[in-house]
Amino acid sequence: LIQERRKFGPLGWNIPYEFNDTDLDISQKQLEMYLDAYDDVPYDVLNFLTSYINYGGRVTDAIDLRTIDRILKNFYNENILDD
Repeated sequence: LIQERRKFGPLGWNIPYEFNDTDLDISQKQLEMYLDAYDDVPYDVLNFLTSYINYGGRVTDAIDLRTIDRILKNFYNENILDD
């Protein structure tokens, strides 16, 4: 979803970023590692790692960083496992 927003230019991000598959790959590997390591899913940790470290490391605009954080909070939360 984060990478897809690039298609919308200024409507997607304030600044164009060069997100790539490596950002997604490391985020997936961290998710798998944390799910295997903990009985309770550390949603806040996963959200922080993905939004501020993996993707956020490329982001220079505060609003874009906040946008990534909010997008990922929709996925990294307890309700994601509900049917």
